[in-house]
Amino acid sequence: MAFQVALVMLPAGAVHVESVGLLCVTVWAMLHFLRRARELTGAQRRWRLLSVVALALWALALSGNEIGLLLGTTLEVRMFVLAVLAQGALACAVVTLLVVPGLRLTRASTTRMLLDGVAVGLSLASLAWVALFGVDPRVDVDAPGALALITLSGSLLVLLSAALPLFLGGSRNGPSSLGSFAAGIAMMAVGAVAAGFAALAGSPTPEVAAGGALLLGTALLGRAALLPLPTFVRRPPWDYPSTLSQALPYLVLLALALVAGVHQLLVRQINLVLVGMLFVLAVSVLTRQFLSLRRNARLAAELTRQRAQLAYQAFRDPLTGLANRALFAERLASASADGGTPSVLLMDLDAFKAVNDTRGHAAGDQLLVTVARRMRTAVGNGDTVARMGGDEFAVLLPGSSDAEVVAQRILERVAGPVTLDEATVGVRVSVGVATARRGASPDAVLRDADLALYRAKSEGKNRYRVADRELADRALEKFRLQEELREAVDRDEFEVGYRPLVEPASERVVGAEAVVRWRHPTRGLLGRADFADAAVAVGLLSTVDRRTLSMACADARTWRAGRLTVTVPVGAACVADPAVVGAVLTCLDGLSPNALELAVPEAALAADLTAVEPPLRGLADLGVGLGIADFGAGPTELRRLRSLPFRTLTLHPSLAGDPALTRAVLDLARSLGLRAVVTGVESWARLRDCGAPLATYGPPLPAAEFALLTRTSRADSVA
Repeated sequence: MAFQVALVMLPAGAVHVESVGLLCVTVWAMLHFLRRARELTGAQRRWRLLSVVALALWALALSGNEIGLLLGTTLEVRMFVLAVLAQGALACAVVTLLVVPGLRLTRASTTRMLLDGVAVGLSLASLAWVALFGVDPRVDVDAPGALALITLSGSLLVLLSAALPLFLGGSRNGPSSLGSFAAGIAMMAVGAVAAGFAALAGSPTPEVAAGGALLLGTALLGRAALLPLPTFVRRPPWDYPSTLSQALPYLVLLALALVAGVHQLLVRQINLVLVGMLFVLAVSVLTRQFLSLRRNARLAAELTRQRAQLAYQAFRDPLTGLANRALFAERLASASADGGTPSVLLMDLDAFKAVNDTRGHAAGDQLLVTVARRMRTAVGNGDTVARMGGDEFAVLLPGSSDAEVVAQRILERVAGPVTLDEATVGVRVSVGVATARRGASPDAVLRDADLALYRAKSEGKNRYRVADRELADRALEKFRLQEELREAVDRDEFEVGYRPLVEPASERVVGAEAVVRWRHPTRGLLGRADFADAAVAVGLLSTVDRRTLSMACADARTWRAGRLTVTVPVGAACVADPAVVGAVLTCLDGLSPNALELAVPEAALAADLTAVEPPLRGLADLGVGLGIADFGAGPTELRRLRSLPFRTLTLHPSLAGDPALTRAVLDLARSLGLRAVVTGVESWARLRDCGAPLATYGPPLPAAEFALLTRTSRADSVA
């Protein structure tokens, strides 16, 4: 554009060819954008239509200038018309940059971009002016068209500078329409500035200085219509992508100040053009700085608000607004420091799972919010109420509050009906109370409260219980046993003894019951009943059962083949494991499956039958015998005895004191076709009078001693 202004200042005959050629290229670019806009919709179409308007205004400016030359219109009129139309094209190009599809600019980003464009563009123009013409007496700034030249050249540089931060951001999908658009503007800026300054310097052929820059720039604008728009790496809303793009206006301002200072030292006079540029530049940079300070203040306030919100979220339960586990632990540790003796109340809603299952989680959340509100009213202002997770709550009494009084008040305040979705449900809570001993850790206080809560729930719920030293010692002993059990499995401290299985009628030993024992380093031999609960708690009972099974099968292979059967008790978890069939097959390893029987606890049948039935049938198909252990210790559906492939029924030792009940169970076993086994027979007379077809007799024997017993197979050989 500035190049065209420069051309009209030369003799008219030399510029017609350049004007017509540039006009043709501009129309070609405009048609490309128009055709592409018809193929697209939405923001992509609007962006290209704006480009069409900008190119149309530029073509109109070129046409007006050429018509003026042909009609002999005065230079001042041509310059005015050209300046107005060209500035309209520039304004439309600026709007085009601000509405690039996929680039969401905030109002602050738009303002900063335009201010930075003004600062950088005027700085570059001023630097060029001072460097080329500041001390050149041939430059006539009052020549006709000089003001239009300066305005248009500066405007083009401002447009290029405003677009610069967009191109520094880059895109993900290679060459793009925006990149070609920027390259076209850059080429036009180079040609316009070069030609314009050549014209001001008095060059008779300024088009030589411009070369093909304007033509190439316009062609690149046309190419932009054919390329896709970029996909920006930065997520919306867009902001300056790098430190360089943010510091750009300040760097060029510093350079301009240095050059201007040198210029003033050389010419020793005031240059009105340079002073005007510096004034506008200073205003734009100061405005930009003011906006940046406001933005920084807003960001600082937002950061403070977010930090406060994050701090609240980090220590508060989002549903109830109560303290969460982290804040409760922090306050408990603070209250326990320096010999403090705070009290902790640990609470659990009774039957909360039923509310979730029958009425949905939304109703369950509503119930939790109601309970939290009621708990707040039951404690003092200095006490902490926390939701520990799920339906578990806790109260910290750091002072001298009577914990039992608060616990009773919580029971009374929480109890009562709650309306959930037009239905009324009752609320009950169990409470465990613990007071810290001097020097006790916060974890120990929570553990004691948890033990007291467990006892409250086991005694009927809807009550509170206070932890005492005996309860804590039992829990500590239980925990220590669990840890020792883990080490025992790693060190293989288990051994198997065998209690003879005797046929009272013939007084023959027909099998053996495997009895696993743990040789504890300090407590001696512990039977399975002594450590079974701890093994279940740590998930190791199945591991112990499989080792027992492996050792029993290995010992059975040394006995007379086919003459004796070994019975191995296993837990419910082992029976429900689908891999138990493969494990048993591995342990047999040459031993006949008929020589092995697994004693399944009655509790396994009272649980989920769908979990234990497939493995049991798989074992029966393998040929392994199955028996029910400890029958009579719990509820069992009798029809399950007929539906599952059992062959043996072992009576629980508690039935031995009731002969009538024992005879009834023996009759039941005979009617179902099951062999009944009486356990725990310790005398010869009791063995003869037990009335059962099979009985276990005497204490467990080590494997070597039982191997000697198998040579005679006589029950009276048992020591």
